[in-house]
Amino acid sequence: MDFISNLMKGIDFALSFTNIIGILIGYFIGVVVGATPGLMATTAMVLMLPFTFTLDPLFAIATLMGCYKGGVYAGSITGTLFNIPGTPEAAATALDGYPMGQRGEELRALEIDLFASVIGGTFSNLLLLFTAAPLAFIALKLGPPEVAALIFFSLTVVVSLMGDTPLEIWKGLVSVGGGLFIGMIGLDAMTTTRRYGFGIVELDKGIGFITCIIGLLALSEVLVQAEAITSLKLSDRRSRVPSKKPTFRSRINDLKVCAVDILRSSLLGSLLGALPGIGATTAAFVSYGEAKRAAKNPENFGKGDVRGIAAPEAGNNAVCAASLIPLVTLGIPGSVAAAVLFGAFMVQGMIPGPMLMITHAEFLYGLFFLMILTDILGGALVAYPIIRVARYIFRRVDYSLLFPIVTVFCAVGVYAVDFSIFDIKVLLFLGVLGYLMKKTNFNIPALVLAFILGPILERNMRTALLISQGNPAIFIKSPVAAALLILGVVSVILSLKRKKRKVITI
Repeated sequence: MDFISNLMKGIDFALSFTNIIGILIGYFIGVVVGATPGLMATTAMVLMLPFTFTLDPLFAIATLMGCYKGGVYAGSITGTLFNIPGTPEAAATALDGYPMGQRGEELRALEIDLFASVIGGTFSNLLLLFTAAPLAFIALKLGPPEVAALIFFSLTVVVSLMGDTPLEIWKGLVSVGGGLFIGMIGLDAMTTTRRYGFGIVELDKGIGFITCIIGLLALSEVLVQAEAITSLKLSDRRSRVPSKKPTFRSRINDLKVCAVDILRSSLLGSLLGALPGIGATTAAFVSYGEAKRAAKNPENFGKGDVRGIAAPEAGNNAVCAASLIPLVTLGIPGSVAAAVLFGAFMVQGMIPGPMLMITHAEFLYGLFFLMILTDILGGALVAYPIIRVARYIFRRVDYSLLFPIVTVFCAVGVYAVDFSIFDIKVLLFLGVLGYLMKKTNFNIPALVLAFILGPILERNMRTALLISQGNPAIFIKSPVAAALLILGVVSVILSLKRKKRKVITI
């Protein structure tokens, strides 16, 4: 009865015109920022945080949460239209969203992006509303060996499922190794010794997250498409492919085709989001890999399959609410955005943790309800009109003007992090590296994922070894860790054998 009573009081507390306007404003800011390569939703949240100090607590935190949700979704807009993901988690969506746009079905792809995002986010919101405490308890049971094994499994699944031939799988493994190497550059977190800096003092801080993402995903794509424009390939293709508008029947059919993948990805994203430090990027790629693994025709993925759009979008948006589970129940931020919200809670005089559910139950249930409204109203009133405008721009934009503008945004986004000219040089280097990888068919998403997860993998591996006093058997003694490690190795071996037989039969 306490749950029902608190829920009803929270809904009554949340339902005001001011709060609804707040979540829409936050969602709009998040969409604009997330769709801009080089800018992140968390950056916008940090900049907005000082302006919330004197605002009503529910209005302030709901607005920040709306910004987070809008930013996570909006990265798929530029990823789908220009193959330049606005956020790292949108890189998985672009694998099929961009090819679909090249067929003249950009509006269909954008609508599937939005529908899957709304469904995945709403699913996670409801899960947070009803099962926050049990999920946090499960997440707390996973220690360093289990988290390290989970990350290893994620990387191997991505490699095994994103390659169509043995050579592509081996290139994927090399790409993962490259991502792990880039992630290790800089001072060792435990011993502060220099690693792989080649005597360059500026590299002691490591390769910046924003710099790496923008260079490999955005700048490299600018170089590839600029080359296509020079050879008249891109402009010819744009003029030859007419735009195709989806019908009501086709929209319903797409949702039927993707229903199982959206549900599976929503669940995966919610579970992974409840694990501190895993994040939306991992959820997106794992969801994409699982959708491809379960498909009867996985060869269609990467060529504009609607399931390859819906799965990662549902997965990465489901992380948003789930990342609050360890925050509101244990006081542990589950993501960078959750860490910003942690500060917002503290500023408003609320300490995240187990007592928060008791002392501010009405506030929390009101926040959870506003998060549900954020996905539904934000998608309908903010995102849907924006994607139609974005599609209009996509059809009429002059690419000879667009790409220099994107390049400037990339440089400004990187420079604004530390105000370092050296970071601009690293950006250019990584942009050229990404260009060469695309020309030689190496797996950039696998490299990016390994770069993001590498520090988390290293930290948990070394922590586990410290606990066991250097005995690697700790990864085998844990049934969960052992199972994940075995599944990771087996997935690569079976994938290599399966692809090899397929090549031979052809």
